Amino acid sequence: MRRALAAGLAIAALASATAVAAPSLRIVSVKVVKAGTRTAAHQPLARGGRYAYRVDYRVGGRTEVRVARTGTFLSPYGDILEQIEPAPALADPGRLFASGPLHVAVGDSPGEYVLRYSVTASNASGSTTRDAVLRMRFR
Repeated sequence: MRRALAAGLAIAALASATAVAAPSLRIVSVKVVKAGTRTAAHQPLARGGRYAYRVDYRVGGRTEVRVARTGTFLSPYGDILEQIEPAPALADPGRLFASGPLHVAVGDSPGEYVLRYSVTASNASGSTTRDAVLRMRFR
């Protein structure tokens, strides 16, 4: 009787733990690509060139989740060149990506530029956030 009761409590605890789990989230890759393509751009990058970032990520679970993304593109001196804040969207679990242009003018300083990017997946049970940093050398 005690074993049956213990087994029942263990199953109930396991079921409640999985029911309240936040969606799993993993950033697979962050890279610089040539604008309009999926072709990786090799560093050092040329100022004034046409480049974009691409963030590939996976969302786990069984139900639709709300995905919010934010990013900050910084100059070599720490100045914010661009705030990336697309509107949150509903997405099915699976492999997803986000991309956008990177603007570094010919007259901008050469050096290391930084893209800090965050992805948050949330559902009724909670949310999960993952961060990534991409460092790019512009000549």
